[in-house]
Amino acid sequence: MKEFMYRCLSTILSTWYKTMLPLHNGTFFVEPQPLYISQFIGIYPSNITTKTPLTNKKHMKQFGAKDSQEFTFWAWRDCGIACIKMILSAKGKAKKKTIMDLTREGIKLGGYIVYENKKLVDKGWFHNSLVDLLKKYTIQSYTRKFQSAESVALDILKNRFVVLSVLVPGRSHIQENGSFEAKDKYKPGGHLLLAYGVKMNGNDIQGFYVHDPRGLKKYQKNTYVSKLVFDQIFTNRSIVV
Repeated sequence: MKEFMYRCLSTILSTWYKTMLPLHNGTFFVEPQPLYISQFIGIYPSNITTKTPLTNKKHMKQFGAKDSQEFTFWAWRDCGIACIKMILSAKGKAKKKTIMDLTREGIKLGGYIVYENKKLVDKGWFHNSLVDLLKKYTIQSYTRKFQSAESVALDILKNRFVVLSVLVPGRSHIQENGSFEAKDKYKPGGHLLLAYGVKMNGNDIQGFYVHDPRGLKKYQKNTYVSKLVFDQIFTNRSIVV
């Protein structure tokens, strides 16, 4: 019953937001457009796992990690921080801050919980804390629930970045063709994408342009996500900047 009510609410909101969309033909990008940053710094093959040590010293230094262990642990978890770093860079903020610097700041704001009572719980990144991190650098943002493709498009057309919460297959299980589909039966996991462009035909959404932080071929900078795929992976939760 709860899921049915949620679907009904999402449908109602989508219809309402569509009436608010201005007519636009072509592609609109938020300005200034963000430069791409991978949470792994480089582009790594799909067969790496969380147990694969990341030892590239150049990437480790750019990430800001003190050693391979720290780099390996956080690179897998910092999709949200990579999105924040891209936004900060586009806004000309925190130019000298590394991803690891921002990770430590985010942790202090309660954004990620690694241990509770010495037990690994591994929970985060919490959207409210990512908003607080942006506000620390004087960038106003807010969390939104019950978003739809139409409301995301409206935000982008108002020149706002949108950090999207999505459910997608992990690196080792995702198709290599950029479709966001799984190679096999696999439970999707939470991930964050930075949306900065939308393709429109009148007030019909064709798709979105996103930066995917995971640093995987076909899933990195300037990734085009069709409206059909977007509706399948979006959790209806976002951060609007």
